[in-house]
Amino acid sequence: MAAMTSVDIVGVFPDVTDGASVVLLGDAEGPSRVLPIIIGRAEADAIVRAAAGVVPSRPGTHDLITDLLELVDARVEEVAITELRDGTFFAELFVEAIGGLQAIDARPSDGLALAVRSGAQIVVATAVLDEAGVPLEHDPDDRLTTDDVNEIVSEFGRFLATVSPDDFGAGDDADATET
Repeated sequence: MAAMTSVDIVGVFPDVTDGASVVLLGDAEGPSRVLPIIIGRAEADAIVRAAAGVVPSRPGTHDLITDLLELVDARVEEVAITELRDGTFFAELFVEAIGGLQAIDARPSDGLALAVRSGAQIVVATAVLDEAGVPLEHDPDDRLTTDDVNEIVSEFGRFLATVSPDDFGAGDDADATET
C-alpha cells in the first residue's frame, strides 16, 4: 500500500457551491493544509449529525450499515482515501470481520460517514494529500470561516482544472483502486 497520512475531519460545510457540500480533511497532527472533497448534501448531513452525536428516531443509511456490521460482529477499522482520478476521489473501507480484515471499495463520503459512527481511523494517500491538499494560511486554532472555505474550494477547483491523470501516477498498480 502507498504511504498514508492520518487525517481528521476539520469541518463539513453544507451547500458551499451549487448545492454541493465540502468536507475538509486535515493532518491529524495539526492541519497546515486541508484536503477538500466535494460531497452530496445527504452525506454531509449524515457526517454532521453523527459527529454531533445526534441519534435519529429511525436509522439513516449509514446508521443501518453500522448496525448491520455490528450484528455480524464486524467493524470499520479504517477509511482510506486512496487516489484522485479525473477529479474523483476513491476510497476503501477496511472492515474487520470473521474472515479477517477485508478491503471494500467505497465513496469517500460514505466512508467518512461510517468512520464518524465507528471511530475508525481516517487516512489519505500521502501522494494525494501532497497533490490536492490546500495550504492553510491562518492560525490552526481559529475556526474556518465561510470565506476561508469558499477560497479553499475555489483554489481546489483551479487545481482540478489543470491536473491530468499522469500527475497521480495513473497506471501504477500499487495505488490502483477498483471502480
